[in-house]
Amino acid sequence: MRRVIYISHASQGMTEDKAAAIVEKSRRKNSTLGLTGALVLQEGVFLQILEGPDAAVVDRLDKIAQDTRHHSFTVLCDGPIGSRSYPDHPMVLLQMEALPEAARTALEEMFALEPMELPKREPRRLRDILPRFAPSMAA
Repeated sequence: MRRVIYISHASQGMTEDKAAAIVEKSRRKNSTLGLTGALVLQEGVFLQILEGPDAAVVDRLDKIAQDTRHHSFTVLCDGPIGSRSYPDHPMVLLQMEALPEAARTALEEMFALEPMELPKREPRRLRDILPRFAPSMAA
């Protein structure tokens, strides 16, 4: 069993309604593949959690990465899991507020990395943030 978490930037014209349609189609497809997960659309940025059998996750992720409805695809977390975070949901559309507090805080910090003024002696690196984010998604 494997979990992948990625972020990407929605293409022009992406709306909550279009994201809901993506989730609906994903529910049908994912249920046949044994996949579960969640999708968040926040200010033009997608966050998706995809979990299930290794081969199915890899295959689905390859197809998702090629989808033209988003760009700047970045995997944040990819690894084995003992149990699923969304066992009863082939795909669910979540609001950022529905994520666990630690995940929400880490994501908000990641999205704000560009404009932040940081001390020169302690630069912020993505790997400094991810350890706080990845464990909050672990079951």
